[in-house]
Order: sequence, then C-alpha cells, then structure tokens
Amino acid sequence: MVCEMLNKANKIRLFNAMKNKYFLYKLINKSPGLTIYDLTKKVNWTSGKVNHYIQKLLKDKVIRNSTIIENGRVKKQYFPVSYKEFINWDEMNLNPEKFIV
Repeated sequence: MVCEMLNKANKIRLFNAMKNKYFLYKLINKSPGLTIYDLTKKVNWTSGKVNHYIQKLLKDKVIRNSTIIENGRVKKQYFPVSYKEFINWDEMNLNPEKFIV
C-alpha cells in the first residue's frame, strides 16, 4: 500500500518536472536570448528553480547558452537548439539542403 503511494507520488513528481522543463523550453523557443533574470520575471519562479531547469535543458542539449559582456557585466543568454543540430547528416550520408522546402 505504502509502496503504491510512493510510486504514484514519484510519477507525479516526474510528470511535473517534465511539464516545467517543457514550459521553460517553449518560452525560450518563443523568446530566444533571455537571461535567467528575464525568465524568472516572466514565469514568476525563483531564480533557483529557473536555473535548475535551465541546467537540465542544457544537459539534454535542447538549448544552448551564449555569454556576452554588457556594461562590464557578464550576461548569459539562452537559445533553443535547431532540430538540424540533432541530426548527424554525415552519418546518414545526406545533405540537409535537399530536405528544406
């Protein structure tokens, strides 16, 4: 009985984590170049929560970051990764330009 409840709670936690990751990815996809501060303000989450999911998205390689210096301050911006970067065209012996309409 307790084991079933724990399994159900774990499934709910996993589902919510995936939902949060996807939500943040969609936001970055719609507005590329946002910083953690910008994302924090848009989604009304703590910076720690945003940073946690950003790190997961970076690890999954679905977003990338870029560092710039603006007014003497380091600024990290986040961008979605294009689907073209997921496909190893050389391995498939294909030219991506043939498939782009």
